[in-house]
Amino acid sequence: MNVYTAARAPVALGDLVARGGEASVYRVRRRDAVVAKIYTHPRAETHAKLRRMQASPPADPTVAIGHASIAWPQTLVYDDRGQVAGYLMPFIRDAAPVVEVFNPRRRAVRMPGFSAAYLHRTARNLASALAALHARGYVVGDLNERNILVTPRALVTLIDCDSFQVEHREGGTIVTHPCPVGRLEYTPPELQGQAFRDIRRLPEHDAFGLAVLVFQLVMDGNHPFRSAWVGSDEPPSIEAKIARGWFPWADIGVPAVAPPPNAPDLDRLHPDLVEAFMAAFVDGHARPGSRPTAEEWANHLATAEAHLVVCRSGHVFGDHLRRCPACGQRRDRPAVADAAPAGRGGPAPGTRPAAGATSRRSVGGGGGWIGR
Repeated sequence: MNVYTAARAPVALGDLVARGGEASVYRVRRRDAVVAKIYTHPRAETHAKLRRMQASPPADPTVAIGHASIAWPQTLVYDDRGQVAGYLMPFIRDAAPVVEVFNPRRRAVRMPGFSAAYLHRTARNLASALAALHARGYVVGDLNERNILVTPRALVTLIDCDSFQVEHREGGTIVTHPCPVGRLEYTPPELQGQAFRDIRRLPEHDAFGLAVLVFQLVMDGNHPFRSAWVGSDEPPSIEAKIARGWFPWADIGVPAVAPPPNAPDLDRLHPDLVEAFMAAFVDGHARPGSRPTAEEWANHLATAEAHLVVCRSGHVFGDHLRRCPACGQRRDRPAVADAAPAGRGGPAPGTRPAAGATSRRSVGGGGGWIGR
């Protein structure tokens, strides 16, 4: 297949990188920093949406360190008939889906040595990338573990950006390009059971999915609505518990749910994070606007990260605890990551988990590829 820029300059597609249900991703010859996402059957509304995205990109929080924390459409490409065929976007190497990071068994294989300090930084970078999108008026909509990549330096990339909700004004009318998809495990209670294509997403909807992902990162991969079930009937699904607000770590008056027996204690987390989770999953159940924003999550996580310490056995935990929850030893030193995890493609010794430099509150991640 031949594709071209708007100026009819040819774009030479290389090897296939990934194939999804709606698009395929290819290397671009002689351009190592980008890949091309090419649609199988482009929709009529795709061109207008991509043109709007290309014209108004978010302020990437890690542009100063040479990383793209959002795999934003950079250049539109067209087929022989002049119809939009796809777009070019940043390419990232040596990154893994976030599920490979928050799942302890997978993390031990893919990124051994990725400590609690790195998990906090990953969550913080994710929150900052989402905050940058919200600041420009975009909403992800389908925020979940499949559209986030993480590097060995804890840099984060949001991918599949063409599914984001995009709004713009045409004359006196607001035109909305909705996000037509969603994962129920990351969908807030007020949207459970609704048709995503007909919904105008709001930042507080993303805030729920973000809170779930942060919880999974700092709580050994546990979903916040995963629970022990002591009822006499069949246990409800995770999405049913989300809809009912049955967060098992809170005193919600539902004796049939309790924290899973193999999950960490919530109070091992910094008090700021515990309070934020209660706001997201308890207060936010009836009042979605009570959920912490992405920027507020970045601030809470920065505070929690600053209070991490290490015991003599190398376990990382919060300094609000008198002893290490893993081995009982007292804290020994601050948890300054002076060497990166020895994972695949990891950076050289002496580097640290990376953060953005655009502001004191802003951190962020690398580039990305992956097609639906």
